[in-house]
Amino acid sequence: MASWVSTLFFLIWLSVSQAQERSGKIPTVEFISESLINNVVQDPQTGRIYLGAVNNIFQLSPSLQKEARTETGPKKDAKTCTPPASGCQDTVLMPNSNKLPLVHPSNGSLIVCGSRYRGICSLLNLSNVEQELYYNDNKGQRTYVASIEDNVNVVSVMSNYTKNGRTFKVFLVGKGYGSLDSTKLISTRILEDYQDWDVFENIIEASAVQTAPFVLKYLHDFQHAFKEDGFVYFLFSRTLDGTDNKNLTFVSRLCENDQHYYSYTELQLTCGTNNRYNKVQAAYVAFPGKELARVMSQSGNYGTVTSFTKVLFMVAHPDDDESDSALCMYPLNSINQQLMDIISACYSDSGEISGVPAVDVPYSSQTYTACTSKISNIF
Repeated sequence: MASWVSTLFFLIWLSVSQAQERSGKIPTVEFISESLINNVVQDPQTGRIYLGAVNNIFQLSPSLQKEARTETGPKKDAKTCTPPASGCQDTVLMPNSNKLPLVHPSNGSLIVCGSRYRGICSLLNLSNVEQELYYNDNKGQRTYVASIEDNVNVVSVMSNYTKNGRTFKVFLVGKGYGSLDSTKLISTRILEDYQDWDVFENIIEASAVQTAPFVLKYLHDFQHAFKEDGFVYFLFSRTLDGTDNKNLTFVSRLCENDQHYYSYTELQLTCGTNNRYNKVQAAYVAFPGKELARVMSQSGNYGTVTSFTKVLFMVAHPDDDESDSALCMYPLNSINQQLMDIISACYSDSGEISGVPAVDVPYSSQTYTACTSKISNIF
């Protein structure tokens, strides 16, 4: 995973360095971490970059100069440990894999979720990550966000949640699952204590995005999450069932203000001839630029694309050859149109529900004829 993180890290640095070059400044060209980097996020207000690494959180300037570092491990832990550690048996020193750094700009904090204690989180100071603003290991299972297992990826995006006329800051999380994890694929986590809610607790229960009792059948690997025009998107790969280990890549979408996930819909993304590049590894959403937009439009594969059309850029590789990869591109307006076609196909001409669900997901004990669609493009 580190190589794909490095790719995204380079893309972030490239955009920053190009801006600096235009202004006549010479950028610092590299930052070397002694521990594996799992994830990277940039504060759009300050340009600072935060790295979630094994046992470390790094805070870098826009030119990749190290400003601060906080050490998060190794600490005593056990895979079956329910925190606090004082109540756990057979603990040993274990590394803490920081999977999720997320900027929480409204209160100047960095959300950090690692593998320690079944995936609990903390809040660090955005200006100085050495200062811890919140940490509590006594809240139990309802505040587990990440996973103790290294191969389980976590992605997230900030959002809002309204209840009783009050608006709360939350973050939506997409997470695969390990043998000791909950089966929630997507959850909404609150960032303050409120009535019976604790900080980092999941506040939405929705059966549409829970995999029980299908954990061993569909294996999800989340790689990216983003927001656009009132929607939240998750990009991931998953297997079809327990006997077929081939992965397929999906983008899912739900309305940001949907407090029940009723609007959750999935769309398969294919990449390359016969979908050779079937497993997403990294992604980024950006404007294509004038020349690339012109080439995409002239190719006839993308519809009309302008320099103001948001495009999902995706790196993917085949299941059987990680050394072979491709960069595929999907205009968001094409993705949204395909998703609307999925939803529309579930209604009859009279506007009544046709008996086919708008959600094309396997996470149900019911038997349906699913609405399906897919979109394919490669660069």
